[in-house]
Amino acid sequence: MNEPTIKRYITRLLNLKRDGEGIDEIWNELESAGWSDIIDIAQEQQVLTFLFHKLRQLGLETKLKPEAHRIMSLKYQEGVARNVVTRHVLKDIICSFNQYGIKAIILKGAINFCENIYENWNLRSMEDLDILIKEEDFPVARQCLKTAGLRYLDGQIPRDLSEDFEGRDIAVDMHYLPVPEKYINLFEMDSFWSNTMCVEMDGIKTYIPSPTDQIYHKFVHDVIRHQELVNFRIQDMCDFVMTSQYYNERIDWGEILRRVRRNDIETLFNFYCWQIKRNLGAELPQPINYLSDNNIESYEKWYDQLSECPEWLESASERLMAILIKGGNITTHLKNTFNVLVKESVLNESKEFLLSLYHIKNGKLLLPLIRTIHLSRVLFLHTMIITYLAKQRLSIKK
Repeated sequence: MNEPTIKRYITRLLNLKRDGEGIDEIWNELESAGWSDIIDIAQEQQVLTFLFHKLRQLGLETKLKPEAHRIMSLKYQEGVARNVVTRHVLKDIICSFNQYGIKAIILKGAINFCENIYENWNLRSMEDLDILIKEEDFPVARQCLKTAGLRYLDGQIPRDLSEDFEGRDIAVDMHYLPVPEKYINLFEMDSFWSNTMCVEMDGIKTYIPSPTDQIYHKFVHDVIRHQELVNFRIQDMCDFVMTSQYYNERIDWGEILRRVRRNDIETLFNFYCWQIKRNLGAELPQPINYLSDNNIESYEKWYDQLSECPEWLESASERLMAILIKGGNITTHLKNTFNVLVKESVLNESKEFLLSLYHIKNGKLLLPLIRTIHLSRVLFLHTMIITYLAKQRLSIKK
């Protein structure tokens, strides 16, 4: 069984309810795949802790082979212990921020430390902490993080990313924008700040985005920034669905639809809805459930083939899918191709990202040359992914 198929079965199992339909079928498929591969993929996808919890919840833990059970149990305990440490660090940071009057917004996975989106805050694995503050608060905030036992990693951090700290076995990304600068036009930042919710973590007050902004931010972060159109991350899909179910009617889906239409990213949102239903087997909230039924044939036509492309072509497969799902006539297709390959991937890419990608420390004067080289690389990979698809389709016809 190939990796995309194993990912799909893991994802579907994570969405199952006790006594729900399909448990035996999914269990049999996972058994045939082999638990060594399943554990590796779940670990890579940051869902091993949640997977082991789900096996317990569904009454499947006792069916595990002894070695698989031993490894998963150990990894589960490690994941829980890491979250305990991570949550404690976050509390120390927020306490320090509060003392100096710094309003901080907790982003992404760490929201689960304040809201039980995953039933229990130990179940959602954490790579790092993402915290949003106002740019003018950075000087004081740096000192707060140092006081909390964290050290500043680099003196030259890209403005559109974050200032990075690490220590106490955790990394902290301190942002002044929720997404890189080239995507910030997709957000109304005044509303993002004013709509925040005040929540408590063991009596410590802090802020998180509104339910609507959480969902919209997840979509923009996963699909627009990281282009998870083909090689999706299981954890990101689970985050979207779990957040949708947790907040339910508190999410203004009409507002989300207005935003994606206003920003001309509706086709990407429609595809994301289809991808979630296909891989999780999950029903989406009614206001957006119908979106996943649009253009099913055109989505499936390319998705399966691109999901099995070689690893070195993965970035090209994401860009090609972004072009294909937008559809349109020849003129529209050419415009979309230019926007994705040239405008978004090269011209609008930050100089910090490009310098980092090509391992150049001080290359400001070389930037035009670097952009030219990067464009050549993008076009070469695009040619290779199209060649790969053509070969796949020819082999199917034979």
